[in-house]
Amino acid sequence: MKEFQNIGKRMPYAESDEYLSQLLSRATEQAISQPTTSTSRTTRTWLAAAAVATLLAGAGISYFQRQPTTDQLAVSQEESPIEQFLNELSDDDVQFLACYDIEEIPEY
Repeated sequence: MKEFQNIGKRMPYAESDEYLSQLLSRATEQAISQPTTSTSRTTRTWLAAAAVATLLAGAGISYFQRQPTTDQLAVSQEESPIEQFLNELSDDDVQFLACYDIEEIPEY
């Protein structure tokens, strides 16, 4: 296997100048000879319209799915277990919660 430094700086494939000029002229002639059709523009227009319609439909569906139903509203108005616990505490218990202090932290 050749060393990396000994590879050299030449291209692996060589094309003649004549081949490149013929390739360029053929590509130019073919591009000029192909007529631009309005069907490709019409197709692009329809595809763009379909994409916009799909986006609008998706946005509408997601908007209406986010609207809460009456069942969801009833569930969201129920108290959570923490709220129930805090509502059941007396004023003295609440004061004890505010002044809760650990006298000694055990070290392991």
